[in-house]
Amino acid sequence: MITLAALLFIGGLFRIIFWIIWFILLFITLTDLFKSSAPLNTKLLWLIVILIAPIFGSLVYLFWGRHQRSL
Repeated sequence: MITLAALLFIGGLFRIIFWIIWFILLFITLTDLFKSSAPLNTKLLWLIVILIAPIFGSLVYLFWGRHQRSL
């Protein structure tokens, strides 16, 4: 039988892992965005998208936005 303390510990552990992954994802995304050769207005637009929806915006930028500049 799992006790309440064990469930709270596991929940806290998952929360910490989630925040670490979120921070790493945000750091990689913002670093790539600021190093890109995209125009300033494009960078600002992506920055707004990333800051409004951090996880979804970061994933969209990494899968679609960073390849957009090579077109």
